[in-house]
Amino acid sequence: MKPLLILTLLATSAGASAMSAGEYVAKAGDCSACHTSPQGQALAGGMRFATPLGDIYATNITPDKKYGIGSYSFDDFDKAMRKGVAKDGHHLYPAMPYTSYAKMTPEDMRALYDYLMTEVKPQAVENKKSDIPWPLSMRWPLGIWNSLFLQEGIYQPQPEKGDEWNRGAYLVQGAGHCGACHTPRGWAMQEQGMDQAELRFLNGAELDGWYAPSLRGLNVSKDDLVALLKTGRSRHAALSGPMGEVVTHSSQY
Repeated sequence: MKPLLILTLLATSAGASAMSAGEYVAKAGDCSACHTSPQGQALAGGMRFATPLGDIYATNITPDKKYGIGSYSFDDFDKAMRKGVAKDGHHLYPAMPYTSYAKMTPEDMRALYDYLMTEVKPQAVENKKSDIPWPLSMRWPLGIWNSLFLQEGIYQPQPEKGDEWNRGAYLVQGAGHCGACHTPRGWAMQEQGMDQAELRFLNGAELDGWYAPSLRGLNVSKDDLVALLKTGRSRHAALSGPMGEVVTHSSQY
């Protein structure tokens, strides 16, 4: 059983033959939703995110060597994705869900890196500085945050569960980072649970004026849930707001 490889393997199947393995991982990770601003160039950053400390902006992740990640080696990229540390050593704000991406397999991470470096057009778009005032803008405290809340290590299959369950858990906990919206946050804005062993994992949370409902014990049929994630509508419900964007950029694929 190799459920961890399913993202890159599935991208080569008949159902996903129109995209590369790396593009499929990028869709699963919803990269475009955060790293493409309205009226901006694809993956060139600039999307604004409000935090309790001030506004921050998503960065350029195209292979442009000056403003993007074109000078990143795979190890540089892997460190940023798993540990939230950029090539120059500065810590990323955990609005970037590296705490979830840490669970991705090396195969999927490599495929994502290859896609961004070879299939995405470089965009010479300068990154925007955050609006967080000094001294709150200092990044070194994020290293302490990581030591407290970052759980390192790729997803480990649960042997008592089947392949389908493990693939779902890998999608939800890893690339899909569902907990980033659906898990309540603690005193330091950390997710209060990273897997099903924590009772608050996916237990619902408020986000930017929207409420991301609990995903535990859903009373929804498989057909309705599939329809919601594929089209944004089912027989009984419709999605809007941030979750509508997830369908547009990610889950429909």
